[in-house]
Amino acid sequence: MALTCFVVMGFGKKIDLATGRELDLDKTYQNIIKPAVTDAGYDCKRADEILHSGVIDVPMYDMLFGADLVVADLSTANLNATFELGIRHVMKPRTTIIIAESKFKIPFDASHIVVYAYEHLGPDIGYSETIRMRAELTNLANALKNGQTADSPVYVALSDLHPPTRPAPLRANLAAAAQPLPAAVDTYAMKLQIAHDAVTRGDFVGAKTVLRSIYDEQTARGADGTPKSARAFVVQQLALATYKAAEAEAKTAGPGKALVGYTEAEELLRKLDIETTTDPETLGLWSAIYKRRAEMESRPAAQRLEDVEEAVHAAERGFMIKRDYYNGTNLAYLFNLRASLSSGDDRIADNVFADRVRRMVVKITADRLAALGAEQQSAADSAPPPAPDSGEVRPLAEERYWVEATHAECLIALGDPLGEDLMRKALASAPAQWMADTTQGQLGRVRTLLAKARA
Repeated sequence: MALTCFVVMGFGKKIDLATGRELDLDKTYQNIIKPAVTDAGYDCKRADEILHSGVIDVPMYDMLFGADLVVADLSTANLNATFELGIRHVMKPRTTIIIAESKFKIPFDASHIVVYAYEHLGPDIGYSETIRMRAELTNLANALKNGQTADSPVYVALSDLHPPTRPAPLRANLAAAAQPLPAAVDTYAMKLQIAHDAVTRGDFVGAKTVLRSIYDEQTARGADGTPKSARAFVVQQLALATYKAAEAEAKTAGPGKALVGYTEAEELLRKLDIETTTDPETLGLWSAIYKRRAEMESRPAAQRLEDVEEAVHAAERGFMIKRDYYNGTNLAYLFNLRASLSSGDDRIADNVFADRVRRMVVKITADRLAALGAEQQSAADSAPPPAPDSGEVRPLAEERYWVEATHAECLIALGDPLGEDLMRKALASAPAQWMADTTQGQLGRVRTLLAKARA
């Protein structure tokens, strides 16, 4: 039977609160960790790839105890990863590798523990850094196969401690978890991919159904009867799919359907502590819900103004934390929207604020486009490009589209003649039609608001 490797880390895109950067941890797993340990002869699994029914706790502890190798990525100071690493260190004296993004700061009391660093560019990892870290991790995994030196600080400090053992029959769960999964089985990772594909097609009703099933599994009551919390990423994606699905249904069922969807999405996001959260993604979704309410001209003007105030507040918080183009361009639009519902000095100030934010977003998007171009050129110079339908291409194409479209939108709003041509090129490159439709709808609303402001 192949050696087993269990990977301890966060999933998807996470905000590193110490630096305000968004790191795509799935890129670390898919491009570095899994290929590296597979090359060393290990069957590699992350928690989202383990076949299980109900809560993940039992197979997770099985793997933490019995895996021949554990790789723990502590990037973004992920509390779950730190907790699981602690469990591994208590149960096993050796064969644990710790890695983290280069700006991760290990606590002083643990500063003697070896952490292997790699550099994240933000949403992606450069090709040369991927190759370097992959080779280093493969060498480490190979070296640990026959190593006898303790790497757990527990067993280093308490040299007379003996690791726990388990009766052989109880290890059957570990063996089952390590087996390749049947293609028809819906693991967490597979369900997320199905939901992502549905969103790409513009099928938000289908995406909502899949994401709701994940959410219900994650929030099922535990053995003690206490309901658990869903992962933040699942809550965010379900909230997005919920209000998008409601808007699609509202086209035939009337605007009331959309309002119901906004309320459902709002209740989901409240579970992420919306009043105190520092997650720009959560704040962006919250702002989007209130923006949509404020745009409904059939609602009373006073309610619309209250809604846009809430939307501005959330977008400002998100933009201050991350300085990202998504919250930035929405904030600029919201200033224009609030100006259209105001008068006098308030109206003038909001339109000025909108232009100031857009100038910042133009620089942010220009810098990001330059970085994306450098990454793409580095990969092209070093290796043949991935197949057009590979999982690595699609997310990069999506990000490039949104950055280009946002850049062009801001230039148009600022009166720069280059904006129109850049927008045509961006729309022509949209990976999905719904993305182009969203951009055109937003640009139309921006033009309308600017026409009123300049009248």
